[in-house]
Amino acid sequence: MSKYLGSTFFRELLTHSIAGDPAMRAAADALDGVLNAATRAIPRVLIYARLAHATGSDLLPPLARLAQQTGGLASLDDRTLELLAWQLHTEGFEVALTTQAKEALVNESVPIHRLAGTPWALRRALELALETDVLVPEWFQYDGRPYFFKVRFAVPPAGLSEARLREVFRLIYEKKNVRSWLDGVETESVLPLPEYIGTGLAGYTATRPRLWFPPPPLSPLRKRIGATASHVTASRLHPFSPPRPASPATLSPRMAVSSVTRFRLAVPARQEATYVR
Repeated sequence: MSKYLGSTFFRELLTHSIAGDPAMRAAADALDGVLNAATRAIPRVLIYARLAHATGSDLLPPLARLAQQTGGLASLDDRTLELLAWQLHTEGFEVALTTQAKEALVNESVPIHRLAGTPWALRRALELALETDVLVPEWFQYDGRPYFFKVRFAVPPAGLSEARLREVFRLIYEKKNVRSWLDGVETESVLPLPEYIGTGLAGYTATRPRLWFPPPPLSPLRKRIGATASHVTASRLHPFSPPRPASPATLSPRMAVSSVTRFRLAVPARQEATYVR
């Protein structure tokens, strides 16, 4: 069975060889109060875990159980947050106005420092500090001079004072690389204004009288229907020559000799007629 800090007595952790010793059991019972107090104090010293939890990150399961036993992780106070910003050398801390923006800046200080000098690091630091979307177009993206860039963002709801704008320029020069030059900062303000839109519809009907004369009726005509048929028969006459008769010397005395002339008549119905004479 799993044993967890804060819900397990120390005597349950003793081995069988000393678990029955009264002195050891008494010492274990005396340590329970000290260990429980130390266990309950663990979530309060988890500074980075409290910072990550405030920005939406999940805790490890053992730390989550300890935090649940003590009622959850407490939020960082302003003094602790300022000390963390000083320790991590967080640029843009003065630009941020809300606690959420400061916590996000401190929480992402390490990855921003690792990629310092890149457009991503500059854009990310400005977005976290100003709490608005930021664009960092380079010179080839807007037909500018080589190695120049611009910064574009919408004015946050909290506004942008002159002192805060100076801190924005300071943050830009701290995060940009040495060879790049700032071409300007472009801001836009969005002011919601009520607009009323109405529609109208107008129409008319025009009537124009016209005279109409019906066409005269058709006169009655007599009609007759008939049918005709024609039949054409074509005949062709082909001469027919019979084969030469055999010699009389080869004829049998009992056979009679007769002369036969045949005519073949061809008609379209493929009929044949034979005449014997």
